[in-house]
Amino acid sequence: MAVNKERFYELLDRLSDKDLELVSELMERLANIPVNREIPLDDEPTTQDELDAIKDAHEAYLRGELISLKDVEHELRN
Repeated sequence: MAVNKERFYELLDRLSDKDLELVSELMERLANIPVNREIPLDDEPTTQDELDAIKDAHEAYLRGELISLKDVEHELRN
């Protein structure tokens, strides 16, 4: 999705001061990341502990034990 600067400024005007702080931190991080960055491949083998954690998380998902995005946003903003 292409966003022009005019739309971006419209969205910024709608944010609270607290939201602007969060967005500003993200923008600072993004502005300091080289455009042609390469993320190294994770070539370490998956451990049994990691496999167990994945299985536990999947089972929790199937049981409906989730944290909604709305709850995460609320936690970050307050």
